[in-house]
Amino acid sequence: MLVSVLRRFKGEEIFDEEIKKAFNDIVESKLAYPSPPADLTGLKVASVDGGLISRSLRLIDVIAVRAVAVIFKYEVGGRVSAYYYPEEHPPPKITFNADPFSQMDFDVSAGLERLSYELEVAINVQKQYDIDLLLLDGSLLPQASDKPYTPGLEAKYLKVLGLFEKLYRSCVENGVSLAGVVKDTRSTRFVQLLSSVIPTLVEKNKAFREILSFDYRLFIRSLLDSELFFRLLDKGERSMILRYSDNPNVHPVLKDVSKDWRDRFYITYLKPAELDRPIRVEFLATGNPTGEVRKVASAIMALSMHHPEYALPSVQLEAHAQAKLAEKEMDFICDQLAHKIGIPPSFLKPRDKMLPI
Repeated sequence: MLVSVLRRFKGEEIFDEEIKKAFNDIVESKLAYPSPPADLTGLKVASVDGGLISRSLRLIDVIAVRAVAVIFKYEVGGRVSAYYYPEEHPPPKITFNADPFSQMDFDVSAGLERLSYELEVAINVQKQYDIDLLLLDGSLLPQASDKPYTPGLEAKYLKVLGLFEKLYRSCVENGVSLAGVVKDTRSTRFVQLLSSVIPTLVEKNKAFREILSFDYRLFIRSLLDSELFFRLLDKGERSMILRYSDNPNVHPVLKDVSKDWRDRFYITYLKPAELDRPIRVEFLATGNPTGEVRKVASAIMALSMHHPEYALPSVQLEAHAQAKLAEKEMDFICDQLAHKIGIPPSFLKPRDKMLPI
């Protein structure tokens, strides 16, 4: 019922200036907008992804990370040239840690290592290639789960924050559009906003009073943003823009970012495939966000319409294939470590990995 009502009004200007003032994270007037795929001819798109594999041994923790940028250059006649930075299937970067970490701290440390390497690649690829659009696999910000619980990891977290801000500056200076494509999200940011704004919409527009015939709040509480927009959007549409947070100064991560960048992040959802969930797209806009979203969304739409049941940019899929790490690679690393130390490989393994049965 709720979605059917919203679908009827998704193309109308239901958010007037009074509502936008009351809910300052609303940027646009409609729930949904057409987002026709861009002509990719002449466009140079890069995607950065990272792979991570880690293992806690008896004497030491081992973290292996790989980060790769894939650049697709779209030429006349549909030809696509592919380039890789630093190279195709580069060797992983290996970090050893002899400090005794809890499992939670070890996981946070490993995640921060991966983020650092990905961001370094995203910054440096712009020095090597002239690109128009840079896609990160995931968010444009650290997540709450990346924040350390112990002081020993604070320096790593601050390094990641610094690299993120260096990436933002680099993109602005080089005229590169920056977006993060989130494959799977459990966000309820849009759903929570709708729950808050519906009473105002009902008061302003009699047609919305149909929503009051059932307990829409109970229904909304069970929805994720991706489920809402799967039902609301048609193929080739995007959702309205929202600011990343309605109060950046108290947001658990944005408050750690410098004030120069806190209010420049926006979110939209795209539906490039009829039978797949919409993808969450975060983007950086230093000027008019509606102009930036048209450019970013239309390019990502064109890159993601290759399969009716799977919607992700093709360049991002190639970056993922290049970056992933397998367990056998960690086995090789551990065997080489044991050889260097001069002990049997089994001596490195915890006892629970050495049970005879």
